[in-house]
Amino acid sequence: MKMELITYNFTAILSLFPTELGGRKKPVYDNYKPSFSFNSRNHVSGEISFTESKELKPGESATVTVKLLPSRVLRHNLKSGDSFSIHEGAKVIGSGIIQRIIEDRIVPALT
Repeated sequence: MKMELITYNFTAILSLFPTELGGRKKPVYDNYKPSFSFNSRNHVSGEISFTESKELKPGESATVTVKLLPSRVLRHNLKSGDSFSIHEGAKVIGSGIIQRIIEDRIVPALT
């Protein structure tokens, strides 16, 4: 059986936790590449692009575009309104809510 991967591209409202609540000390910039979690177990790598500014400081929120790398752990069921967390290693530094799915597609896994 061939293993398939799924990738997503979506817009979201992203909030970084304030530094005093365990968030980063410095802002994140356009094309930032954290890991994302849509449940407490599985993490997926991706990239955040800002639509309004080029940085987001701890404690701030912004509309962003997220492009997730192809992954086996995602299922074809992310939708508007779903929440997620963003991580740097094991540390949770922010959260978000999907606003609109731009693209979801299945890609073949390289074997």
